[in-house]
Amino acid sequence: MSLPRSLAAALERFPLERLPVLEPACGPARYLAHFGPGSVGLDREPAVVAAAADAPYSILARDLDAPGWQADLEGFEAAWLCDVLMHVRDPEAFLAALPSALASGAPVLLVEWCLPGRPLADALARRVPGARDVFETPEHHRTFTRAELEDLVRRTGYRIEGHWLHTFDARSPWLATTLTALTGRFWPVATWHLQVDS
Repeated sequence: MSLPRSLAAALERFPLERLPVLEPACGPARYLAHFGPGSVGLDREPAVVAAAADAPYSILARDLDAPGWQADLEGFEAAWLCDVLMHVRDPEAFLAALPSALASGAPVLLVEWCLPGRPLADALARRVPGARDVFETPEHHRTFTRAELEDLVRRTGYRIEGHWLHTFDARSPWLATTLTALTGRFWPVATWHLQVDS
């Protein structure tokens, strides 16, 4: 099974396969299985937690909308937040609670679908393959624009260290640069590297 592009691009930048990573809202461990020893996933679905009973990783039953979801979690050397903010009811409270589970200096890798925030670019973004499924799924509580997302993470105590369109990273550097230049104004899914602003 090939790695999802978002994870492949992150692994080129961070040694997540060697780090204990916290993955909130991990679902069926599509990413978690590729992280280092001591990595933990969180999910509120009993079937997801039960399915991990015999797996080489741990998934804990946690509701990210409940206060104190991060209780007894600490020292993780990275966090992988893939499509988490669109699912939680209060993304500001979630992001504010996350640092207590992380070691000092741990990178937070945030993968999220966002609209550019300009009418024509938004229309193009909604036509990208897979975008309709994301933006029109009822259990996704909100759609951010890029500016809204970046304001949210700064407001909750994070610095933005980097941002990339992981969709094109698995290709040649020249092609990735060209495709990013052509689509960067409207491409809806990207990865942000965040650090807790101490």
